[in-house]
Amino acid sequence: MLRILMTAGLLAFLPAAHASARRSPPGVAHFPRAQALADDVVRRNPDMLDVILHASPRPDAPNIVIAAHLTHANGEASGDDDIGVARTGAPLVEVQKDGVRLGILLQLRDARGNAIGAVGLMFPYTSGEDVEAVVRRAFAIRDSLALRIPSRAALLD
Repeated sequence: MLRILMTAGLLAFLPAAHASARRSPPGVAHFPRAQALADDVVRRNPDMLDVILHASPRPDAPNIVIAAHLTHANGEASGDDDIGVARTGAPLVEVQKDGVRLGILLQLRDARGNAIGAVGLMFPYTSGEDVEAVVRRAFAIRDSLALRIPSRAALLD
């Protein structure tokens, strides 16, 4: 069962008006494979607003944003929702408070089906739109990502 919420919080990123939105903050670890995957998802889905990958860079470290199409989010700590979805696999679907964005948070998996984090997908949204169709699309994107991730370690190389 999907939880659909109205919120201002989940994945609340809008495209920035300047080039700094494409650069990670200074001192943030870079995960080129993860970043290439996030960028490729948006390249293949040009209507998407953002893709955010959450994972732990080391087994003893907390989950962070390891890659985002809008890279200013890279390095940020994952929130409780992100960690909960990564742990339980229960998807979270939220129409943002502004009513024009739909955030879908899914468990990120590797090619063997192992849970390795969470993936946030931000879509444009129009009132009355078929949310279930967008959710199915999000699952298809997540599953196609999994096929390209041999393991958590490979994602973080």
